Amino acid sequence: MRRTMSRMVFATLILSSVSLAHAQTPRLAAFTLQCLTTPGFHTRATLVGKFTLSQRTVWTIASCADGPSPSRWPEFDASDGDVHAVDVSVTTVLENAQHQTVAYNYCMAHGGNGYLTMRCMADEQQGGEVSLLVSIAR
Repeated sequence: MRRTMSRMVFATLILSSVSLAHAQTPRLAAFTLQCLTTPGFHTRATLVGKFTLSQRTVWTIASCADGPSPSRWPEFDASDGDVHAVDVSVTTVLENAQHQTVAYNYCMAHGGNGYLTMRCMADEQQGGEVSLLVSIAR
């Protein structure tokens, strides 16, 4: 019984060390998509993003309405390699108090080093602004 228990402990240690050896190292990344409000209006936006890295390409979709986005952003690992490109498109919509569309705009941005900021306005005079920050550590 004692010999069997020793073998089980030994096997558990080996299996746990093997799984730790293959664990992914998380990579620091920060994202924010913010719909800024204008008095008497509502702002909403939808983002489609493509992150091209050395080892894989990651797509994401996010949205916001009158505040920060509650969307879950992608996670990256050190094994993904360098960031080659960040491509995003944002559709911004300005709505009146009755949620009827007043104005909209489509904006695109490209970054090459893992860092990107952009602003997209539905209408220059009435508002409907969205801000975006993407930062992926090397």
